[in-house]
Amino acid sequence: MKSRSFNAQQVLVIIGVIALCWAIVLAAVLTQFSLNRTSTWDEKLAGIATQLLVTIPADSRFEGRAGPGLKLRESPGVELEPLAFQIWVDRNRLIAGTPGAPNAPLQPRFTDGAASTVVEGNQWRVYSASDSTGRVTVQVGNQQSVVDADMRHEAAHALALATVLLLVAGFVMWFVTRAALRPVRALGSAMRHRRSFDFTLLPLDRLPRELHPLVDSFNHVLKQLDEAIEGERRFIGDAAHELRTPLSALQAQAEIALRATNTQDKDVALKKLLVVAQRSTRLSEQLLDLARINAGAKSPKHAPADLSKLVQHVAQEFEVYAAQHHRSLFLDMATCTIQCDIDEIGILLRNLLHNAMRYTAEGGNVLVRCGYTPPVQSNDAPTIFLEVADDGPGVPDAEHVAIFERFHRVAGTPVRGSGIGLSLVAGIAESHHAAIQTAAGLERRGLMVRVVFPGVSAARHQG
Repeated sequence: MKSRSFNAQQVLVIIGVIALCWAIVLAAVLTQFSLNRTSTWDEKLAGIATQLLVTIPADSRFEGRAGPGLKLRESPGVELEPLAFQIWVDRNRLIAGTPGAPNAPLQPRFTDGAASTVVEGNQWRVYSASDSTGRVTVQVGNQQSVVDADMRHEAAHALALATVLLLVAGFVMWFVTRAALRPVRALGSAMRHRRSFDFTLLPLDRLPRELHPLVDSFNHVLKQLDEAIEGERRFIGDAAHELRTPLSALQAQAEIALRATNTQDKDVALKKLLVVAQRSTRLSEQLLDLARINAGAKSPKHAPADLSKLVQHVAQEFEVYAAQHHRSLFLDMATCTIQCDIDEIGILLRNLLHNAMRYTAEGGNVLVRCGYTPPVQSNDAPTIFLEVADDGPGVPDAEHVAIFERFHRVAGTPVRGSGIGLSLVAGIAESHHAAIQTAAGLERRGLMVRVVFPGVSAARHQG
């Protein structure tokens, strides 16, 4: 699915928020217009009527017959307001009024207060006020169409003002958001222009705090990539160094065999050539296993497996080797199930057995054991162990940790190894959440390497 632009989403959200707010303002204005359609004008009309009433002297006499009364003189060229007022005496005599006002009472019932009336075919909004005697009545009115037009004008003015304010707020939001994301865009541009394999951590100083967790995760990945690439560089360099020696030996022994003048010397050279070829083959296999494990360390495929059957299967591969090199191989197994990658556990056991066979002298013994270890506390799950022990020369106590490092060799040993086998064991044990223990081997001689796996219940949770 095609990803959408953050800027486009931002603009859509701002437009949506502005439209929603504008609709709310419109609804509020219309509601206010419908509820207070005449209240504002009623207050104006009441104020005018009251002022007119109190300006009439209290001792005024309104004697004489009824008639149309006085009206203000119209001024040519002067546009008069549609507002009209009437002063009535005894509810039957109009003594004063504005030009254009109807001759009939604006409020025929002469009821004090605001009311809507129809006079001479026009709808009016009228406010009527009488004095304390009830003789003088002042009626002030305005046509309903004028009142409605004024309210519509005020509503339109309010909507226009709200629209301008919302647009300004939306522009400010858009500008602030773009300004806040400017460091992100700059960071993205800098990342695109980086050189290959440049895993320098991304800076956080100019980024918004909300993006720090995301950039921290990127930095964590960059750090892991840097470590992985550096590890691969070291591996390639070490592998090239390790392969250079046996390849040189192969070439030297082949040249010696070619130059040999008799069959005996040729056979000696060919036997040495075979030994070097076997060592090169073993080294190549270990390097391939190491590369395979490193490549698949992040996606282990663990499944339940019977460790005793796996031990028996691998041990059969070493029976011929043990017989040819005059070593004795013993098995002590108990049925136990672990959650594991069968191929990797096979590589682990083969390297432990090969290491024990090579460093054990002729007539020596190698013991492979597997089973359960009793729990330390009653509520602990039992653990499963795989152990390979020999009665060879052993390893100094100070070297027990270092022997599991890649390409590490114990000084002074009669047999020269590649220094890869036990590092493979350590890597596979780590990927299976297993612990490695070392101690003296058989009859307190040689070396014992024990791999302790989690119990079945714990292994299922971790796998």
